[in-house]
Amino acid sequence: MFFKFFSLSSNTEKEIIKAGFSVNSYEVVNTYAGDKLEFTTQTPKDYLYKGDVWEKIDSSEVFERSCLLVKTPYLSFDELWELLLLAGQEDDRRGAVVCMKKRCFHQLRKKHKELINAQDCVTKEEKRALKMLSHVM
Repeated sequence: MFFKFFSLSSNTEKEIIKAGFSVNSYEVVNTYAGDKLEFTTQTPKDYLYKGDVWEKIDSSEVFERSCLLVKTPYLSFDELWELLLLAGQEDDRRGAVVCMKKRCFHQLRKKHKELINAQDCVTKEEKRALKMLSHVM
């Protein structure tokens, strides 16, 4: 497991904790009213799960009303592509799409075009990847 999706709601943080994650560090956010500091909040920056650090990234631009926890260190493009094709978990395939779109869009676009141009000889896994990428591209 490299990725874990959660639906955005007022209970998202509770659901993350319920899934076995614990907050590793916090980010301080200051809110101002003009020049005056109105209030300060702390939001979780990253989480721990079974000894690994997981970072939260916004995935709602790809999959609506969702946030994504990503295991660090980040995977390379080739590792993400392989995960998209071969992962047994839906969260890992969807997470790979989000990370490729956010971090290496040009490589993803190139791979997508190659698959479209070779539709006659794509594998079952590549067809599934094409279907998933169709609404992203």
